[in-house]
Amino acid sequence: MDDKLFKELDANLKEAVQVAKGTKAPKSVYVVLKPAEIKAIRTSVGMSQSVFANTFRLSLDTLKGWEQGKRKPDAAAANFLRIIKADPEFVRKTLAA
Repeated sequence: MDDKLFKELDANLKEAVQVAKGTKAPKSVYVVLKPAEIKAIRTSVGMSQSVFANTFRLSLDTLKGWEQGKRKPDAAAANFLRIIKADPEFVRKTLAA
């Protein structure tokens, strides 16, 4: 194994242990939504992919990619999806204004 790669993996593992123990804050936090979670948000509001994308001003191709696991929403998009899940009517009204 490449010595540089081993050292990098070792350092990352040590940092992960410190984060897990709570002795160190993570360098960054990435919001992850699984494809099934994204589909569940959409189906919870009773919409097809095309209606959901149109209603919430998303690209249909992007939504399909998220649900199929071919793409991942960035942090802002994941948070937007969580807001839709929490209060879809509020988001719908806000976007319609």
